Amino acid sequence: PTVGQCATTATMTVVVNANTTPTFTQAGPYCVGATPASLPTTSTNGISGTWSPAVISTASAGSTVYTFTPTMGQCATPATMTVVVNANVTPTFTQLGPYCVGGTPATLATTSTNGITGTWSPAAISTASAGSTVYTFTPTVGQCATTATMTVVVNAQTVPAFSQLGPYCVGGTPATLATTSTNGVTGTWSPAVISTASAGSTVYTFTPTAGQCATTATMTVVVNANVTPVFTQLG
Repeated sequence: PTVGQCATTATMTVVVNANTTPTFTQAGPYCVGATPASLPTTSTNGISGTWSPAVISTASAGSTVYTFTPTMGQCATPATMTVVVNANVTPTFTQLGPYCVGGTPATLATTSTNGITGTWSPAAISTASAGSTVYTFTPTVGQCATTATMTVVVNAQTVPAFSQLGPYCVGGTPATLATTSTNGVTGTWSPAVISTASAGSTVYTFTPTAGQCATTATMTVVVNANVTPVFTQLG
């Protein structure tokens, strides 16, 4: 007290608290289009407040800084959280086919050429019938990847067609067996050439060159015996 007053000294203890830094569980990373978690309005160490922006957006890929501002009256500093949103990868695959009906297809890969794992529906390629089938690849959960499709074509088997040769006479000169059918299939014959050395019917088999959707074909060539003309003797 100022001198001259009948008063004793007195004391006051003033407390200054340290500022607390709000702490939070890290959110993300997320994939574009995924449903994000809500930003908590109370930190893991008990500080309440608000965020700016107020909600996490996964509309586009990138990194966004979200700022937490404590409610007034708390000894706390602002805090930030950087949330990452990753772009979705489109799985890529080597195109399979086309195949022939009844052919042995390749196995659909469960890992894409750019490293995405997943499953296919249908799970395996069927060559039971001709047509185009769409196979859909669904990535395993937890990867930022979209579904992908592959259209596999199965072609019908062509039956090679040929103009019928013969019949011939024994010793006659036969035509050459064509190595390309009238409907465009190439291949080879067995036997390779027509023989007219003796009378009878011979089956010639045409085998298409590998890589064509075509079946084998046959041609039966007839060789007739030579007839000796007979006459009634005159005179």
